[in-house]
Amino acid sequence: MLTVMGATVRSTFFTVKDLKCSNLCAVRMNLTLAQLRLVVAVADSGSFTDAAERALISQPALSRAVQDVERVLGVRLFDRTTRSVAVTADGREFVRVAREILTGAENGLARFQAYRDGHHGTVTVGALPALAACVLPFACRRLAEERPDIRVRVLEADAMQILDHIRAGRADIAVTEAPEPAPDLRIQPIGDDRTVAVAPTGHPLAAAATASWRQWARHPVVAYRGGPHLPAGVKPSVAYEADTAATVAAMVAAGLGVAAMPLSALPLTSQESIAVIPLTHPLVSRPLAVVTRTVPAIAPSAETVLGILRSVRFDPLSGRAPALVDVTQNAHSRT
Repeated sequence: MLTVMGATVRSTFFTVKDLKCSNLCAVRMNLTLAQLRLVVAVADSGSFTDAAERALISQPALSRAVQDVERVLGVRLFDRTTRSVAVTADGREFVRVAREILTGAENGLARFQAYRDGHHGTVTVGALPALAACVLPFACRRLAEERPDIRVRVLEADAMQILDHIRAGRADIAVTEAPEPAPDLRIQPIGDDRTVAVAPTGHPLAAAATASWRQWARHPVVAYRGGPHLPAGVKPSVAYEADTAATVAAMVAAGLGVAAMPLSALPLTSQESIAVIPLTHPLVSRPLAVVTRTVPAIAPSAETVLGILRSVRFDPLSGRAPALVDVTQNAHSRT
């Protein structure tokens, strides 16, 4: 303890041994991978001449490099004679450590190269529930075939929340309704999601090839909150409201009314007891897009996922995705 101007100060003392260890550890950080490789090469070949030839350097340069390592470590790594080179006990231990360091560095650099090439990583995709059900399974299946070491985490939310996740960095990619252009977002269209009517089997609309919005609005409606916007002038009689496509479809199947929903939402429903009818006059659809932030740039693994998502497209004429081919073919076979 020292007392300086009435204040007590705790002093810290280092022994010479502590200082030597501290200095040695600091100096050791200056050893390079190239030096470690040369030491290992000499140990493996048992000859400075052979090691120098394999390393494509002169023997004097190799000798200096090994001597530099020995000086830093404070030990002799090799016993040299005019005829042979023998590894010392300290040398054997250091060569073992050097091999571990070199293997770790090579493995780490290989992992980083795989990351740079988009071969592994964790990617968070924010998606509307309907799009998570009808687009992501196909994208993830292809991803598993092409990049099995990329892990995908899905965040399901509404369109506003998804954009918040993107901007806050909680999600790397969004699959959602196309937002308004913004300088901080990169928006890439993937197609249009057409609105269709659903009705109970046996309902008058169920047998129709198509239905206009006015025809649809003449029947009691199960409203899908957060679903498609209705055309101007269409004012249905809402009998029930629900938040999810599955609940809306179940209420329709129970004969409680008809509904309008995006085609992409159909995989979330049980379609055995409902009919899908294309709505016309007018056709209503919503543009879909994959969205990323502009800054900072997404990781290479996210770029890989983004490329696959761009290839899973909705048909801009029918609004169908691969998951919906059978359903839309059945619906359009009546047209």
